[in-house]
This record gives sequence, structure tokens and C-alpha cells, in this order.
Amino acid sequence: MYALYVPLILCLLLAYLAWKYLNGCFKYWQKLNVQYVKPVPFFGNSFQIFTSQVTIGELLGNLYKQFDAAFFGMYMLHKPVLVIRDPELIKKVLVKDFHHFHDRSVLYDEQCDAIASNMLFFSKSPEWKLIRYKVTPLFTTGKLKNMMDLCKEVANDMVSYLRSYDTTNCIDAKELGGRYATDAINSCTFGIKTNSFKSDKVSFYPMCKEILEFDWKTGFSQVAYFIAHGLVKTFKLRFFDYQTSNLLRKVFWDTLNERERTKIVRHDLIDAMIGFKNSPNLTESFQFEGDRILSIAVQVFTAGFETIGSTVSFALYELSIQRDIQEKLRSEINSTFLQYGSFDYLVIKHMRYLHMVVQETLRKYPILPFLERKCAKTYSIPEKNLIIDAGTPIYIPLLGLHYDPKYFKNPDNFDPERFADKKVDKTFYLPFGDGPRGCIGARFSLMAVKVALLYILREFEVKPSPSRTPTKIRFSPYSVFLSPSTGIYLKFKANRVVD
Repeated sequence: MYALYVPLILCLLLAYLAWKYLNGCFKYWQKLNVQYVKPVPFFGNSFQIFTSQVTIGELLGNLYKQFDAAFFGMYMLHKPVLVIRDPELIKKVLVKDFHHFHDRSVLYDEQCDAIASNMLFFSKSPEWKLIRYKVTPLFTTGKLKNMMDLCKEVANDMVSYLRSYDTTNCIDAKELGGRYATDAINSCTFGIKTNSFKSDKVSFYPMCKEILEFDWKTGFSQVAYFIAHGLVKTFKLRFFDYQTSNLLRKVFWDTLNERERTKIVRHDLIDAMIGFKNSPNLTESFQFEGDRILSIAVQVFTAGFETIGSTVSFALYELSIQRDIQEKLRSEINSTFLQYGSFDYLVIKHMRYLHMVVQETLRKYPILPFLERKCAKTYSIPEKNLIIDAGTPIYIPLLGLHYDPKYFKNPDNFDPERFADKKVDKTFYLPFGDGPRGCIGARFSLMAVKVALLYILREFEVKPSPSRTPTKIRFSPYSVFLSPSTGIYLKFKANRVVD
């Protein structure tokens, strides 16, 4: 009879020991006299994330509103995390004292996922600096001017696609933005025409959509790379599943091998990858070959796809509701065309209201809604009476900062006029991050988004559908990015084009 109770006693003992251990972990911020969010057993403050109720960015934004201090503590599972609210402290972490915070806290583990771990976003010191140095020349002003012509070709395809639709039907702006992003990125960086606005039988878009389609399984794995490293290592979770990884390898290497065979030089990402392949040793300990080369291409594609596609769809959504803003932007587009006769890189760069609309879109909808770093060595903030231990993750909640009425009056309103002052304070407006590890492709993404919007609005009036357009956009809980959980259905009515 006693033997029957042994397993139960052991389970209770293990549960007690686990509770005791976690309860000790949850004393960390209390011992440092730092305000913190009260944790729950086992999950800390991440229960809503793991149950797919909110994204990481939304959780941090909600917690931001509960405090008024410069920073506060929380727990991702049992791990203490410092969340920073103060703009000056944010600037120190991202820029001034970057040498203390040069790495991100997201997991790097080639044994679990070689492709994801070697993306620039995941890379650790010193490799990230070497890779960034090699990739930066791809986004110079001269290269961007050439890329803009390619974006304009894709925008013309998009306009033709819209013209072919019955104006009484709705079009999913999320899918429209995704198709545009697919063609623009592949044309500009890989030199291939992917025909996303033609039949899906000959289009690359369905495959791209499959690669970046988030469900509960991929969502769980990707969240774990940020906040549950032990789970990733124990169960060998992949950021990209096997099917996606193999698909990415095939597309990339087929394209690279064909470029080598034809010896065509375009001075784009593929040419740079060929250079890496032929001289792979960045350092004696870092061999730049295989999946490490592929990872750079995957970084450019995935980051660009989400940033360009989602920003275009969010902007069209807001402009469909704010008709006066849409008309003001269309007026700028038409007057600019009448003055210059075309849209080139410098012309678009000086379209002030277009830039303000894009800035406001990224304020309301920062595609990566939080920034994160890891403290590399003990860091003291004497004026705040705080010492940050080495290894502590640092989170910066953009959905808190971008919606704080101290910095943006009536933050829920879509109001491009708040950016009428050309100088934007980067201490609390951070859609592309800041400092040495800010987004390397920010200028390309902004240019591509602007081209899409001006080509659409020059020819079409965008309207909401009373029955299908959401009154408020909900975000997918399965993505670390800010991505709509459903389609954004809008109507596109042909306009009289100003010649």
C-alpha cells in the first residue's frame, strides 16, 4: 500500500522544490528595490504570451502604462527582465553606452537553427559587426536610386493588378502589401522577377506567404527564442521549420548558382553573397560559408517582407478612414508630378507630407514592437541607484513609448501633422531602433513603402467597406512582429489621373 503513495509523494516533493526555486527567483527585483510586476508561479509575467492572448510587444505596452518610473522589473518565466521607459536611459543603452549592450538577448544556437542563428539580427559580438560591415554597402544612396527604379516597375504591376479588379469588390490590403513586398525585395536584392501580381501558378508569392505564415507552432517556437531559451535547447525548437528552411536553401542556392553560371553582375545582394562564398573567412574562428551565407539573404527578405508589406497595408487602412488626410496626400502627389513630371529618388525624398504619413504609420504600427538588448557587463546607473547585472535582458516597449501622451498628444489618433517638425526625437520614436544595431535596411524599406503608396493613391481612392473593413486592427498573437490577425479588406475606386 505504501508503494502506491511513493510516486505521489515524489511528485509533490518535486512540485514543492520547483515552487521553492521559482519563488526564490521571483525575489530578484524585490532585493534590488526595483518596482516590478507581480509574477505568477512558473510563468512569471509571460502567461498571456504562452497562451496566445497577446504578443510580446502588446504585453510590454500594457505593462508600460502601469508604471511611471524610469524602469521596472518583470519576469519572462523565471528570468528577470528590466523594462526601460525613460528616453534618456534608452539612449544610453542603444547609443551612448552601447559597449555595455552590444548584443541582443534573443537566443543564438546553431545546433537548433543554423539559418536563424546566423541572421544579423541574432548574431553576437564580434561576428555581427563583421557581417554588418560587409552588408552595409548594399544600401548606399547610389544603390537605393537604382533600387527605386525596380520598385517603380513593381508598383506599375500592382496598379495594373488593381485596375483588373471589379471596383465593387474588396481587396485585402494585407495581401496587396505582401505581394508588392515580395516582388520589390526579390527584384532589388536578388535580381529575380517573381511576378506576384500575375497568376499564382507562375508567382513566387504563395511560397513566400507559406514561409512567413505564422501559426501557433511557429509562433511558440519564435517566442521561445526571445524568452524561453531553455525550452529551445531542450526540445531543439527551430525558428524556421524544416520545410521552410529547405525551401529557403533551394531558392537561394539555385539563384546564386545561376548568377555564377551566367556571370551577370548587378552589384546586388547576390553578388555580395558570391563574394562571401569565394572569400569565406571573416576571421580565423568564423567561417562564412553554407547556411551562414544564406542567413544574410533570409534576414533581408524576412525583415523587408514584414516591414514593407505590413506598413503599406496599415497606411492604406488609416488613409481609407481618414479621408481628409488621404486627399491632402493625393494633392501633394499630384502637384509633385505636375512640377517634375515623374517620381525619382530625390523627388520622393522631398515629398514632406508623404514622409509624415509613413512616419505616423510606423508610430502607430511599429513592425517590431519592442527592442531588446542584453547587458554584457555590470552597468551602474548611480542617479537611479541601480546596478544592472551582466546577462540581464533589457526590453524597450515601443507600443508604450509611441502611445505615451507625454510624447504624442492623442496617441490613438492617426495624425501625420505631429511630424511636421522635421526633427524627430529618436529617444522615444524608434520604429527602426537606434545606434550601431539599428535596422540596416531602414532607408530601403521607407523608399519602397513610399513608392507603393504614391502609385496607389495617384490612381485610386481607397475606401473602407462597411461590412468587411475592421473597426480596429487586431494583431496576430503568433508573431513577434506586429502583423494583422485577419485580412484588411478595402475598396479601391479608380481616380482621374493628373497628367
